[in-house]
Amino acid sequence: MSEDDKKQGEEKDKKEQKKRGKGGKIALAAVAIASGLSAAGVVGGAALYNSFFKRYERPDYSVTPGIVCYERVKSDYPREEIFFRSEKVRLKGYYYTVEGAKGLVVVVHGLHAGSDDMLPIITYMLRRGYNVFSYDGMGTYDSEGDGTVGMCRSLVDLDNALSFLQREPRFAAQPLFLIGHSCGGYAVTSVLSIKKGIKAVAAYAAVADCYTLIADKGKQYAGDLAGEGLPRVFLDEYQKLLFGSYVNYNGVTGVNSTNIPVLIAHGADDNVISYCLQSLISHKSEIINPNVEFMTTEGLTGGHSSILFSERAALYKRSVDKEIADIKKRYGEKEGYEKVRRFVSTVDHSLYSEVNYDLLDKTAKMFDNIIQGG
Repeated sequence: MSEDDKKQGEEKDKKEQKKRGKGGKIALAAVAIASGLSAAGVVGGAALYNSFFKRYERPDYSVTPGIVCYERVKSDYPREEIFFRSEKVRLKGYYYTVEGAKGLVVVVHGLHAGSDDMLPIITYMLRRGYNVFSYDGMGTYDSEGDGTVGMCRSLVDLDNALSFLQREPRFAAQPLFLIGHSCGGYAVTSVLSIKKGIKAVAAYAAVADCYTLIADKGKQYAGDLAGEGLPRVFLDEYQKLLFGSYVNYNGVTGVNSTNIPVLIAHGADDNVISYCLQSLISHKSEIINPNVEFMTTEGLTGGHSSILFSERAALYKRSVDKEIADIKKRYGEKEGYEKVRRFVSTVDHSLYSEVNYDLLDKTAKMFDNIIQGG
């Protein structure tokens, strides 16, 4: 691809994303008019909404167990740091490669997480012979942004990430696959309405759309913003202000816009994204794509995060987390911190983060079948 072609592609993407992008020129007064609320009510509601989607920084890894710290796997899995833009924000991406790669897997994290939290999945896919690209979303870890803005931002960032990858020959030449967890699951399925050329998708613990979770959870997620406070119409209008027509996309319409293979997996005991209320899998009857497979996990792997990990990991995690909690309770903040650091240094991080092989093997097999089938 020539430099002129790349520039033309970038300009085309910018125009398309501007159409779909956040309506920064729309005044909050317009939201007040559309929602029927007072200007003061809208300003207060906006502040409350924004307070939930604050910036998310890296944890203190010295007291955080598991394969969530790149330094713990750096020697085995080298990566290249790559920067790209998502609208006006500069995001940091990470590119991992293996010799003779079958294709490229883009791994998308959820809310209150970053790329490195997906390292167990990333390293698994590398071992299965796939290159992997992941990134920190807006307002997360090493990417720019004062906050994460909202659930729809996951879709905005993925759309821009894929545009970047599809413009670069070394990425564009590879068969493309997507994996997403939680809000990332919403993003990888919703983006199917926007981007073509994707071979298969796996969505784990995916929320169905960009605002159902807030609307249903109400006070638990946004105080008086939903439920007893500001009405649903505010959420609709305010998110249109933030994200433009991106709010019109959701997982169901995305999956139904294509016939590519899609795996939708959800834990029966998920207490973050309810299996029966907010999840993509709860819309099973609406999905008409004939190549969709549904998977329900139960027991030790039936939770929102535990769906990603093995039963052995769940049991070990339970004992480790209990010991950390006991240390903090017994010794207090300062002395307890040092003792937790020493304890975490003895943890088997690989076991703590051992993946759910039933889930990941099913995903890799789906990808492999695409490669083998040409």
